Amino acid sequence: MSALVLLAALSASAVPSGKLLAEQDACFTLTMSRDGHSQDMGRVRQTVVRGQQDGRDLVFVLVHQRGEKFDMRDTFVLDGKSLRPIHFENSRNGKAHVVLDYSSDRVTGEKFDQDGASTPIDVALTTPVWEGNLFGVLFSALPLAPGGQFRLPNYQYDKGVGEFTVRVTGSQSVVTPGGPVDAWVLDAGVDAKLRVDYLIAKDSPRELGYRGAGFSQALGGDCSAIPPLVVANHDAIPTADQ
Repeated sequence: MSALVLLAALSASAVPSGKLLAEQDACFTLTMSRDGHSQDMGRVRQTVVRGQQDGRDLVFVLVHQRGEKFDMRDTFVLDGKSLRPIHFENSRNGKAHVVLDYSSDRVTGEKFDQDGASTPIDVALTTPVWEGNLFGVLFSALPLAPGGQFRLPNYQYDKGVGEFTVRVTGSQSVVTPGGPVDAWVLDAGVDAKLRVDYLIAKDSPRELGYRGAGFSQALGGDCSAIPPLVVANHDAIPTADQ
């Protein structure tokens, strides 16, 4: 099937549901592979926590990647039902890089350069979007089933409005620190040429890892040096202890 035919066949009717998504606090090992050799690149702490603010159900997500030469932390505040974004922050090596706030028809915020100078972001939205920096967690909340295919509009601060395409390609048993877990295998991405296989647990849907061209992420490792997600009384924007 050609990429164009595949995109035309994808269903836009199903959207993520927060009810499907399991809470998670997991450590992953990030690996790069080149010329038959694999290199440990670092650890990723990924946390999914439910909460409320002013009576509204929310989901808070932390994706914090740390290696010898990099430290990048993404925090997300999502609507608890649809997982559409409300607030997003990205920091690199301890410094703010991007801050975004979402409304029903607009995304606003600012992006900071290495010297701390900011550039405002103000983009009108003509369709509901999901956060373009959130992948496996978001895909875990789709109604996954054999042959399932999905399209999700997204906004990413460097690329603007785009679209995730997701296809269920099969199943496999995934080795985890807690034992084998049955998982869906998804082919996903925003580009027909750059695809990643995501592994999503069938029971208590959550990300178990991914594999792409030259890189992969698998459960396991020590993330004790990565600060946990802190949501004070479950009613505030998440931060990380520093």
